[in-house]
Amino acid sequence: MIPEREFLEIFDLNGNYLGLLERSDCHKNPNVAHKAVHVLVFNSRLELILQKRSDKKELYPNYWDTSVGGHLMPGETYFEAGIRECMEELGFKPERLDFLYSYIAKLPHETELVETYYTIFDGPYNFHNSSEVSEIKAFPLKELFEMEDTSKFSPFFLLELRELKKYYEGTGGIK
Repeated sequence: MIPEREFLEIFDLNGNYLGLLERSDCHKNPNVAHKAVHVLVFNSRLELILQKRSDKKELYPNYWDTSVGGHLMPGETYFEAGIRECMEELGFKPERLDFLYSYIAKLPHETELVETYYTIFDGPYNFHNSSEVSEIKAFPLKELFEMEDTSKFSPFFLLELRELKKYYEGTGGIK
């Protein structure tokens, strides 16, 4: 059986819609952008839950990554994608999802138009049937903001962490 092809909406670097492109091609062309949503999941102690990417992932297997993240399906809103991705990756539907910020994530092989949301959730998490996540762990933000060895974290998460740190410095934290 031939695997189903996945298409993403693509945009120029000014945010103008260009059409659809196969997902694998989006990950090879930094001159077109596609949309991605990130959801930062905090526990009630405001520690950030991170996921360890499965060893089956094409990009950055076994690296620590953003709590939840994924691409938007054509026609889907960032908010809708955030809820869907929470259910797919960590097995829960957030009661509340709040917008934090947006940014452009430019990496050598791709460009993403990212919106980041957050939720507070103490579990239970159900990621054991996921082909995407092998482990989750709560990290104190202070530890993440001050870490020196970043070799076990995906480049996507390191961009997200930079944005989160700017947000914290500008606002004083999660409200």
